[in-house]
Amino acid sequence: MLLSVQSVFAFFFIVARVAGLFLSAPILSDRAIPQTMKLAMVIWTSLLFWFIVPFPTLHADLHLDIILLLLGELMLGLVIGLISRIIFVGVQMAGSLMDMQMGLSAAATFDPSSGGQVTIMERLMFYFAITIFFLSNAHHLLLISLFESFKVIPLAREVQYSGLLDQISHLASLIFLTGLDLSMPILVIIFLLDFSLGLLARLAPQVNVFSLGFQVKPALGLWIFIFTIPLLTHELEALVTTTMTEIYKFLAQVKVT
Repeated sequence: MLLSVQSVFAFFFIVARVAGLFLSAPILSDRAIPQTMKLAMVIWTSLLFWFIVPFPTLHADLHLDIILLLLGELMLGLVIGLISRIIFVGVQMAGSLMDMQMGLSAAATFDPSSGGQVTIMERLMFYFAITIFFLSNAHHLLLISLFESFKVIPLAREVQYSGLLDQISHLASLIFLTGLDLSMPILVIIFLLDFSLGLLARLAPQVNVFSLGFQVKPALGLWIFIFTIPLLTHELEALVTTTMTEIYKFLAQVKVT
């Protein structure tokens, strides 16, 4: 492969789009992964795309817009990664709701990978989502969607993100619906437990229902989680499909100028 001005600029444009994906996509942007490894994966992935992605047609005054075009490629990769992240945001929200009902919200620990406080069920649901993510080959689908973006949106082209705000609002609602959907069995059953303990407190005031509920809720919630693992697996697989659909929907709405 002979190096030319077009091929060199094409490589930098590809690196910008791939780097945007690695900065925002789930797992790939995790702080637990060393920065040198992330950089190596970005360069290696960009080299693979470099041999199959058509080079852009350069104009004489293109050098004046190089920075803007690089930022545009970076923005495109960031948006694709953020859309793919909805599965993990919704799952972590479900874990937070579970912890709140189970009385485990106070048992929060510092998570170095996210840089914030996480609770027990939130972290458990996150690892469960990672397992489903890899078992369903979602990481392959994510790279395929990135490759398809080069076909839909060629390199070094100005784009207009029409319909992006509407899609963002739809994704925000999808996150809340996902959190409620995944945590609903535990929310409902522990609510019924609270209702029963309230009746018990009225019938037998001498019983310390607060202490009893504090002991029963975590164990009951864990058993419910174990029994609903097949249902959660099915829901997460459907969510992976929805995520990929949203990525292709975003690519279809982008207008190339």
